[in-house]
Amino acid sequence: MKKKYLITHDTAFLDLFDQKKREFLERLKYLEESVTDREKNEAIQQTKELHKKYLFMVSKEIILMDNEVIPPDMRYEEEKKKTLDQLTGAINKLILVTQTELIKKIGLFQQIGYKSTRISLVIILFAVLFGAIFGYFFTRSICSPIKVLKDATEHIAHGDLDHRIEVTSTDEIGTLGMAFNQMCNKLKEMDQMKTDFVSNVSHNLKTPLTVIREANDLLLEKIAGPISDAQIKLLNITKEETIRLTIMINDLLDISRMEAGLMRYNFQYASIQDIIQKSTGNIRVLAESKNIHIQWSKGRNIPKVLLDREKIAQVIDNLLSNAIKFTPSGGKITIAIGKVDTTTVPQFFAEHRHLNNVHSFVQVSISDTGIGIPVEHHKKIFDKFQQVNNKGKGGMKGTGLGLSIVKHIILDHGGDIWVESNMGQGSIFRFTLPFRYDYVLHA
Repeated sequence: MKKKYLITHDTAFLDLFDQKKREFLERLKYLEESVTDREKNEAIQQTKELHKKYLFMVSKEIILMDNEVIPPDMRYEEEKKKTLDQLTGAINKLILVTQTELIKKIGLFQQIGYKSTRISLVIILFAVLFGAIFGYFFTRSICSPIKVLKDATEHIAHGDLDHRIEVTSTDEIGTLGMAFNQMCNKLKEMDQMKTDFVSNVSHNLKTPLTVIREANDLLLEKIAGPISDAQIKLLNITKEETIRLTIMINDLLDISRMEAGLMRYNFQYASIQDIIQKSTGNIRVLAESKNIHIQWSKGRNIPKVLLDREKIAQVIDNLLSNAIKFTPSGGKITIAIGKVDTTTVPQFFAEHRHLNNVHSFVQVSISDTGIGIPVEHHKKIFDKFQQVNNKGKGGMKGTGLGLSIVKHIILDHGGDIWVESNMGQGSIFRFTLPFRYDYVLHA
């Protein structure tokens, strides 16, 4: 920078030279304040002296050139070069000393780290050994009551909120058992409160939603005046979301009625094949939009079944919608129907004595080539608010009530429903409806 200034006489180079000088002195000062080693201190002092000497020679040269005095001779240049070389050597020495000091500190830290690691390993070893011995004896002493508590917890996890533990002791385990029973009572109470709350809220939401839908339809019909294309687009979005919300509320109301035993059915003899044909016709447009082919294998000599057409159509619509939702583009959905001879009465109706003289069933199968369902979720998906978390399948969320409602409807018809599936191999949902039965559900 100094040479550029002497050649061009541009003060910007001189200012930059001064800035670099100040930065150099500040770094030296920082090193001097933090130094604890004698050799390093000597290197710093030597560097400061040589830098001061070099600055003096440079300042002298600048003053001579500014006053247009004869430039310094060769001896001056040689002395200046010698001073600059000495300064460079002193800086290199200071760098070397600093690096040596840093290496020593790193080595010291490594030694400390090795010692700490050895001590930690010894402590961990003793802790693990002590924990294993203590855990062994502790487990033996409370294994039996804990197993009882574990079994009871599994009952609660599977929705059996009526299960209780028989408390036979007054120690800590007995106290835990009483606390568990109190928790079960509270859970049952809260579950009932939640059901009542959802039912009441859902029922109260239907009226304003109906008003919103009617007002939205009137706006779309331009009863209130002309509207723009952008407004029509927004109103259609509002209409679709209102319909979706209405469906969700209807699901909540249905599940609440079913759990309370208040769902009403209109049983009539009807052809299950006619219901399937109508449902496939309604949903075919959605399937074609995803390039999914629906294949229906009609059964022969399938008799009419005593059923609620609307509720069974709801079952078919739900299963077909799920199949389309989780089947990739280009996939296939197959519907099959046939007769199944069985002497097995569904456990639900056997316990409640709802069925007599069941001889045979109609079986409907809906299979797809979708992403499949893990085996561990085959029963869970029929519980309310349960959904399978399929990574990478965003946008496929719902209320988690569809299959629970489907199961309730099928059970109320005296049938059964299950799924056969593996991940990546598609799914097959099967449900049965009895041909002949003698029972009354709800008037």
